[in-house]
Amino acid sequence: MRTVSGPRNRLVLVLAALVALVAAVWLAAASFGLADRWPGAEAVLPHADSTPASLIAAHQAWVLPAAVVLTLLAVVIGIWLLVAQAPSRPATAPLRFSDEDSAALGTLEPAVLERALSEHVEGLSGVLDASVQVSGSTTSPWVQASVTISEDAETGWAAQSVRELLAADVRTVLGVEARQVDLLVHLRSSAAPSKAVVSARDRGASARQEAPAGSGMAPA
Repeated sequence: MRTVSGPRNRLVLVLAALVALVAAVWLAAASFGLADRWPGAEAVLPHADSTPASLIAAHQAWVLPAAVVLTLLAVVIGIWLLVAQAPSRPATAPLRFSDEDSAALGTLEPAVLERALSEHVEGLSGVLDASVQVSGSTTSPWVQASVTISEDAETGWAAQSVRELLAADVRTVLGVEARQVDLLVHLRSSAAPSKAVVSARDRGASARQEAPAGSGMAPA
């Protein structure tokens, strides 16, 4: 799931906090007797001797419709939040280059830079696979990388080499230091694959060895 709270989550939390604050203030009004001191708001403020049953009876004209509407809103917002929590890659805007006068010089798609960085990292000794993501801006880039390192390699050295390589590449391409370089390391055995690849010469040799004597097959 997400490791950083998104704007949707923060918005919902703020709204929920405001609703809870309003409800708390409304309930506290009964303790201070505001309904008696403020006759104009007596219709909406609870009295000191109010109970849930009496409140519902006094406001039955709007309590049930409001409860239905709030229930539907809670269901819709709950489904929306569940869908929003699904892991997804955030959209990345093109990296824009500008001169000292803020005049646009060009743009670079992050996918192009990410692919180049991934291929460069995969060339390091001990790195079996790499995936790099670049976000932020050209003045404050944020690099996130996920690499698979062989179990036979020196993990600490390989991870440090990946960090240094990514930082140097970003410095070379964008001309600025990376704001942050996050690295997720996976370990995997570099053993031979389970499927063996047999060349044409090997297949021919195998066929000659399996051929019965006197079959008339002669070596080429």
